[in-house]
Amino acid sequence: MKKFYLILLLSVTAATSVLAQPAKTQRLQSITLNRPVVKPATGISATGFTANWEPVAGAEAYCVYVYTKDVATSDGEYSLADEDFNGITSGSIITPAGGDEYSVDLSAYGYAFTYGWEIYAYPTFAPSLVAGLLYSPYLYLVNNDGNYKVILTTLSSHNDEIRVESHGTGEKQVVTYQVDLSAQGGGTGLYTKELEFNNGSRDLFFSTINVTAPVGQADYTDRVQVVQELKAGDEVYNYIAADEAVMAEDDWGFEITSKQFTLNSNYLNGHTQVYYDVYAATYDYSTPNGSVPYTLVTSPYSQRVLVDLANHTSQVLEDPTAISDLKVDDNARQHDDAWYDLTGRRVANPTQGIYIHGGKKVVVK
Repeated sequence: MKKFYLILLLSVTAATSVLAQPAKTQRLQSITLNRPVVKPATGISATGFTANWEPVAGAEAYCVYVYTKDVATSDGEYSLADEDFNGITSGSIITPAGGDEYSVDLSAYGYAFTYGWEIYAYPTFAPSLVAGLLYSPYLYLVNNDGNYKVILTTLSSHNDEIRVESHGTGEKQVVTYQVDLSAQGGGTGLYTKELEFNNGSRDLFFSTINVTAPVGQADYTDRVQVVQELKAGDEVYNYIAADEAVMAEDDWGFEITSKQFTLNSNYLNGHTQVYYDVYAATYDYSTPNGSVPYTLVTSPYSQRVLVDLANHTSQVLEDPTAISDLKVDDNARQHDDAWYDLTGRRVANPTQGIYIHGGKKVVVK
């Protein structure tokens, strides 16, 4: 599941119909793309670099991701995301701001202090509060067998229904719950709910929305936390920048195989080493996807590239990420006759490479 593709579907579908009929974005495609070959970064400074890779035959675009790495120092529960939207200072509960744009990049506007938060369906705002269809950043949640928690605090009314969708390994997981303010006599107020999911992946994201709040009543997200049990030595990668639409060719037909990044120092959070990887994408028009006349086809992720911003050096890491990052549900797949690539996508006709079949890694020559 790729977040940008789901957002694309949302942008061409009315918000009400999307909620009524959630789009499916994984189908069997008739074409495949090779894994990109990455190169060391160039033009490295304390605040940025240029990512490089070799062209992939058949690609129409590339998606490039940049992140930092943290390592758990001991066993225990770690907070991997905690956003309270305190960057929102305009509007009020009575007279909210916004409502005139279908989508808002909360991080780009400074409304969120961490990278990658977005909101859709003509969102409105009040100080530290946001209302609409909220999307999390990509989250690296392969540890602890993909088990993780979302702690959601909303400003809502008694018996409102909140819907949370987790898009990770396999089919999306959906949890709905009712706001229970009976302890304070009903009405409207802050309500916190802890939710558990087990489909964590290397690029998981989730969405949340109040699906029952009447127009004109409180319908806000106040805070979102993501926690996961980690073991000492577990690695966690935090996304800090991305370009999900680097076109494969420019207007003159020349191949594009690089992307320059200027990094936000707030997202670096003191790190002087960052990483990037790339995957290729194209559209398979022989396999329509519902109302969309094509299916998105993506390659496996490339190897990671380490960029040392302090020493202005870079290297391609030998260990490809996909094998160590793969979460396989052995109980569900050990008797499954289907084939899956190393990013967890189902493959109709495996060609040469490494796949998951019957819950085990299999090399096809």
